Amino acid sequence: MTDTAPDTGPDPLLSVRDLSKNFGDFEALRKITLDVHHNEVLCLIGPSGSGKSTLLRCLNFLEPYDSGEVRLEGELIGWREGGAVPRRALAANALRRQRQGIGMVFQQFNLWPHMTALGNVTEALMQVKGLSRAKAAEKARAALQKVGLGDKAYNFPANLSGGQQQRVAIARAVAMEPRLMLFDEPTSALDPELVGEVLSAMKEMAAEGMTMVVVTHEMGFAAHVADRVAFLDGGRLVTVTRPAEIFGETPKDPRIQRFLQTYRERNVV
Repeated sequence: MTDTAPDTGPDPLLSVRDLSKNFGDFEALRKITLDVHHNEVLCLIGPSGSGKSTLLRCLNFLEPYDSGEVRLEGELIGWREGGAVPRRALAANALRRQRQGIGMVFQQFNLWPHMTALGNVTEALMQVKGLSRAKAAEKARAALQKVGLGDKAYNFPANLSGGQQQRVAIARAVAMEPRLMLFDEPTSALDPELVGEVLSAMKEMAAEGMTMVVVTHEMGFAAHVADRVAFLDGGRLVTVTRPAEIFGETPKDPRIQRFLQTYRERNVV
């Protein structure tokens, strides 16, 4: 039985119902059901291999899910409506339109090395949104400013730290003005001293009301920034609840206890 914190609003921005995903005989996700509400930060935590990143990729159909459904403001993501068997995926242009409403930041920065920070953000706006170069550059500068990189607009990725590169990737996603932001362990590829600057940028976004789903091993971020925390284990959703129910006292579920104990023993803060 999944423990669930009270809903934060009547109509969820994102609705996931009975989502399952298999890789051959391996059951990666089993009947995941959860909602994410407007302006909410939901952190996904759990041991490695529990299905967190797979779930995140299913939310924007980078990984087609086998059964169940994902809806963004009521619109079915990835599959055509109608309940046909077998299901038929959306046409590529329709899927691209849906993905414009969902920004995603990966573990790797995926920046174009031959473009400046400004160029990386501007190019995405021109190619995806169809903006003029002047309008795209204006929005790109604003996005870089938002993540604290207004003075690095003309730096190439090779001249930026890992934390700065990840913040450029965040700016690129934010500039698209998505309704939902997905983060897949955005600090895992960074040296420890660079983690804070990326988390700080994400905290600012959360404070401004950005709806976010974050796969993270940063328990401090989950404890202090998330509105709710979802714990996955073995492809199953164990609980979705307030951070205090997981971090503020001894969790009831022994799987969560073991996970947090292992985390503490590794001295990850």
